[in-house]
Amino acid sequence: MTSKSAAAILLLVALAGNTPAAVDLVTVPTREGTQLTIYNSEDITMVREHRLLTVKPGINRIQFSWANTLIDPTSIDFRILDQQDKVDLIDTTFPSGRNDALQWNVKSQVAGKIPVEIRYFTSGITWTADYVGIANQEETKLNLTGYVRVFNNSGELYDNAQTRLVVGTINLVEKIAELASRPAPGMPGYALRDMAPQTRERVREEFGRSLAKGEAAAEAKPAPPEEPKKVVKEGLSEYFLFTIEGREEIKDKEPKRLVSMKVAEVPLECLYKLTDRDGGQFFTKFYRFKNIKLLDDQGKEKNLPAMENLGLSPLPDGMVRLFSEYQTKDLAYVGATATKYVPIGDRVEVNVGRDSDLTIIRRLKDQQISNIVARQYKRRLDDQFVLYYDLVDYNETFLFEEEIVSGKPVPVKAELERRFEANVVLWSEDAPPPDWNSNEAGAYVDLHQVSGRKERVDQNHVKYFLDLKPGEKRLVSYSVTYKRRQVGPELNAEKKREPL
Repeated sequence: MTSKSAAAILLLVALAGNTPAAVDLVTVPTREGTQLTIYNSEDITMVREHRLLTVKPGINRIQFSWANTLIDPTSIDFRILDQQDKVDLIDTTFPSGRNDALQWNVKSQVAGKIPVEIRYFTSGITWTADYVGIANQEETKLNLTGYVRVFNNSGELYDNAQTRLVVGTINLVEKIAELASRPAPGMPGYALRDMAPQTRERVREEFGRSLAKGEAAAEAKPAPPEEPKKVVKEGLSEYFLFTIEGREEIKDKEPKRLVSMKVAEVPLECLYKLTDRDGGQFFTKFYRFKNIKLLDDQGKEKNLPAMENLGLSPLPDGMVRLFSEYQTKDLAYVGATATKYVPIGDRVEVNVGRDSDLTIIRRLKDQQISNIVARQYKRRLDDQFVLYYDLVDYNETFLFEEEIVSGKPVPVKAELERRFEANVVLWSEDAPPPDWNSNEAGAYVDLHQVSGRKERVDQNHVKYFLDLKPGEKRLVSYSVTYKRRQVGPELNAEKKREPL
């Protein structure tokens, strides 16, 4: 901890018979290492500090304080990592009149330095992700770099810190920021007792998992400076853990930018979309890449470090900014999008803007009304009479032709989405769907003669896909039949009624 906010002071007391006790005041040495595990979704960070404490035979008193920080005092835990058979934590006490400090009483049979670990939860440390991609001139490959910005507003400086980022959502009944403002617990030995059950289980789960991996001693050693940083991506049930190798100084109130991935030659796809949701008159260009493992020319997965590959874990929320590289190596900004959590196998699309090289003209070629039927219905008026009335059922068919022209010198993938004013029944394959001849109201869209993939997007939207050759003009024809049912006005001019 810093000298201002959370100084830990080691009091060494040598007890020997009737000789007066000698009291040594020793400042705890600088941290050997710190690990921050940041659960961004709940403003909670687990801190693990490794220190080498100098002890003497007898009772050693260690004071730990957390003034002016957002540490949760109910989560503070002290562990001896070596010579547990000769060094033992006897109890934990709390100084009278203080709610920002505690004291561990450690009994030692030996003299020297022993490794210890101090663990606790704090709030005020968060992170955000962003991505920068540079597309090659042919728009077929993308060099993608991911960054993480760590914001430390906890009131504490964490030096020599390894950063781990949890991607996913956890649910806590109590917030760490609220726990940090509570008085210290009155009973020693139960650092987690005041936490909600879900919070307590998260602590135990994370602590147990870390110990099982034997990280305690290894993570205290700084990484050699000449080694390139790496990212370890690890699945933990409903969330993922990113471990960024190397150690940084995470200062209070000073954001820190870390590289989380650096992936070369990500397959990039250009596609052109048109939709009625924005008027349906113009095509918009998109860059698309997928969160999947990179493949070599033979279609086999490349053997790459985790930091240089995709498809190993979800991508956190963040802003994606893309640039295009000219032959002169100059860069042009092409677009950006704020992306949500991207699961493994899902894709990221960035809107590059309207593209004038693709044009479309939509024509209404024909319109027909058929199968007009007047049907008689009865409506209850009151407890004595019903009223007869007539409404009309009919079918209205529209035949559309769409002319799409590509002015591109390269093949084009296009997606066209159309909206219809009723519940859609889509005929997309050679055989009509089972409900094609239904008498139910709806929009019966016939796209089965259009080549390529077709799909029903939602209740009112249908999408079809085209692969266009350079300079190609394509005519697409399709029909939609609206089956109108119980259409007014009422035709019962005489207002005939009869008793129930």
